[in-house]
Amino acid sequence: MFGFHGLLNRSLLIDGINENFIVTARITIVTLLLGIYCLKEFINEINIEFFLKGSFTGILAIFIPGWTFIYALKNISSGLQSIFISTIPLFTVFWVLLFFKEEKITKLKIISVLIGLIGLIILFLSGATGLEGEGNLIVGGVLALIGVQGLALSNITNKKHSQYIPAKTYLFTQWLVGCIISIGIFFSLGGVVDTLNVSEFSKLMGLVFIDIFNYSLFFYTIKRLSATFTTLVDYVVPTVGIAVGYIFLDEIVNNVFYVTLLLIFISLYLAVREEAETLS
Repeated sequence: MFGFHGLLNRSLLIDGINENFIVTARITIVTLLLGIYCLKEFINEINIEFFLKGSFTGILAIFIPGWTFIYALKNISSGLQSIFISTIPLFTVFWVLLFFKEEKITKLKIISVLIGLIGLIILFLSGATGLEGEGNLIVGGVLALIGVQGLALSNITNKKHSQYIPAKTYLFTQWLVGCIISIGIFFSLGGVVDTLNVSEFSKLMGLVFIDIFNYSLFFYTIKRLSATFTTLVDYVVPTVGIAVGYIFLDEIVNNVFYVTLLLIFISLYLAVREEAETLS
């Protein structure tokens, strides 16, 4: 489903919807819907410590990727962005080594993500944007990687804090803070509320559905498995992202994409095999 997320965002940009409005409206609607479900527990359980930890993770997981990814999609295809997203496990391992010593990072796991990194480097050197005669890989790629850092770090904070902060309180705090900051930036940039037709509104609500479903499922999973293992699912995103971008938006699938995906799949196999053996 996350593979479709970039597709819908890119499609709204093609429709001429302002990027500031897309990201702010999406985060705001998700926050309002989560509030209906989480507000009672939030009011009963929230304290300064929980709010500060949830706020920090909200900046990492909601605000940073939300804004960087939408601007990245102005310069690269949704399929290409999904390839950058597949590097989340690599950077999660890096940040785990620095800040989360409880998780064991083996040599094989490091080798597996380095193989994925090689694929990313080859992709970057190609200069391919996935768009016909437009875009900028440096700008789009750097923005996408900034968003990836936020998600990689949030994987670690989510794992640590979700063990003792009530789930609804923690989740809603993240989105609430991301929403407040986004609204502030939207109006500081002179944001204008766009009028959406039925098709555009449906795409926006599709983004909202994917956010609620994915973040809830991810949050549930990371409480029970390691941060690095949970992020390995991000390797599946490029397959979906490239396919739907090609089918629905006529995005270009450059030959270098196949090389990158092959290296990503090899790294996925190595990492998942070791984690599966550990769990068994």
